Amino acid sequence: MVKSRDESQVQELISHLQDEVADAAKKADLPVVPQLVAAAVRADMAEGQLTDQLRIAEEKVYNQKQDLDTNLQTGNFFIDKVTGLPNANYFHSFAQAYLDQCLADGLKPAVVMINVTGMQGYNNRFGYAKGDQLLKKLAEALKKAFSEDVLVRFAEDNFLLAEAQEDLGQRLNDLAKIFSIQEGVSIRAGICAYDGKDALMSTVDKAKRALRYIKNDRSIVIQVYNQEVQESYARQDYVLESFQEALDKGWIKPYFQLESRSLTGQVCAAEALARWEDPKYGVLSPDFFVGILEDAHLVQNLDLYIIRQVCQMLADRIKQGQPVIPISVNLSRIDFQICDIFAEIEKIRRSYDLSSSLLKIEILESTVASDPQIINQTIAKFHEQGYEVWMDDFGSGYSNLNNLDEYNFDLLKIDMIFLKGFKNRPQVKTLLAIVVDMAKKLGMHTLCEGVETEEESAFLREIGCERQQGYLFSKPIPMADFLARIDQEKANGNLENPASNPYYNRISQVNVLADPMHSASRSGRAAGIKLPIAIIEKQKGDRIHYAYMNQSYETFLQSLGYQVEEWDQTVNNLDYFKSVLLVMMDQCREQAGYVKRVEALSGQKFKMEMSYLTTDVPTSNEAYVFTFEEK
Repeated sequence: MVKSRDESQVQELISHLQDEVADAAKKADLPVVPQLVAAAVRADMAEGQLTDQLRIAEEKVYNQKQDLDTNLQTGNFFIDKVTGLPNANYFHSFAQAYLDQCLADGLKPAVVMINVTGMQGYNNRFGYAKGDQLLKKLAEALKKAFSEDVLVRFAEDNFLLAEAQEDLGQRLNDLAKIFSIQEGVSIRAGICAYDGKDALMSTVDKAKRALRYIKNDRSIVIQVYNQEVQESYARQDYVLESFQEALDKGWIKPYFQLESRSLTGQVCAAEALARWEDPKYGVLSPDFFVGILEDAHLVQNLDLYIIRQVCQMLADRIKQGQPVIPISVNLSRIDFQICDIFAEIEKIRRSYDLSSSLLKIEILESTVASDPQIINQTIAKFHEQGYEVWMDDFGSGYSNLNNLDEYNFDLLKIDMIFLKGFKNRPQVKTLLAIVVDMAKKLGMHTLCEGVETEEESAFLREIGCERQQGYLFSKPIPMADFLARIDQEKANGNLENPASNPYYNRISQVNVLADPMHSASRSGRAAGIKLPIAIIEKQKGDRIHYAYMNQSYETFLQSLGYQVEEWDQTVNNLDYFKSVLLVMMDQCREQAGYVKRVEALSGQKFKMEMSYLTTDVPTSNEAYVFTFEEK
């Protein structure tokens, strides 16, 4: 509020403000100049009542806005400043008339929603300026392909098209192919036919739904809104309407998928996965309802519900003296935005008086990009209370190796995509070995998902991947079946004691893809799995057990005529060699670092090296890493 006795001074002030706005717009390189509208009211008007004076000023401002040049208003209102295309306001104002005219001319018009898939990842990799250039390039290509139609930039990375072209599909596919080759991005489109019966925005919404129906399948460029899409979204609407009822009535339940320790073959943990046992649609997988709940900001209720069910199950088992194993639980990126997810989980865990070592926290690799600072702070809080935090689905999308350095994850879950084409593509094995080697060097444990064959399992064990998960061991199963399976594995001696987890964690830090005694081979050759490496346990009664030996070690034994499958029994009957191992073990316990020894065995001289790793508290077993090479 400015008071002045001179009306000309007031007009001068308004004019000055208008100049300031125009100046700022020019400096900011805005495509249009915002118009400042102002009005002055004399202090003696409306009997000096401020409320009434403001109403008079408001009316003056309104009248001035109506008098603004119509073309100027249109320019401000209808143009997208990044691409130069018309914007959503233009579409709302003029598209329906165009579509109705197409119908009147006997054509078959449609509304098309066009999207640049992975735009956020593109901006993260190349910067927002480069992203804007990509949008401009796409806008030009679309304008050229659909010059006779109504084309607008609708929002962010979405373009909207009202068209009536017979070769629509071909034009879109050609565009998608060009941008895939030249820019490395995917262009996708959702199409809905316009018949004049539905409101324009209802048709737009259906085109948008068709686009979303494609999800992450980059092999699909075009999806038409049809009965299949309609039924899918009807089910999604049902999810939102029925979610709370599903929680209240126990339709949503944790299923469990077992994890196997590569070193021992024992069941060492399990992952809790939400399943919705719906009375109308049957069992719904997380792929169907989790995304919907994330979009609706309801997924935190789901995740905490599953965690509560898991904690209750573990507490009941412990109280009854029955065996338990650690359970990993999944968190959504939305959990970190909507609530203090750490505090909520802690409240649940403490209410059941459980050790934090029994809950493993899984976070998708894509989640860390949503709010890095909050994610990092929350991971630190989990670590302070003794939780392990795992990175889930590593390699499933735009993997950023910086995430492994910037976030303190305890375990890397390698996505099942790495096993795709395992038999036919030799490079798959190379990639897996590189990932495991990298994780070891960063001090991270490893688990590979999607293991389905014995061949895959054996290879993962050979390269030192610590845990495995997949249909080879277990499908996700209901809680009752899971508990029965745990009891069975316990009876068969195939269930890992959670108290042994630190023991195996220490053993698994050994990188069997390099010389475990040295960062580089002393002979000058590249370190790798050609060096015979073994993990040896000293058990009760000085019994020797080979927990692990790599392919090079097995090949050497076979060259001497030994059966690898019988080596445990054989080595305990080879008095001299066993005595050498036991002496080296005693020496390892007495001094730091590794011990070395040269011995003649089977007419050859060997340089042997051994290092103590750790002792298992429940069994008193001692673990050592052992290597040798010809002298």
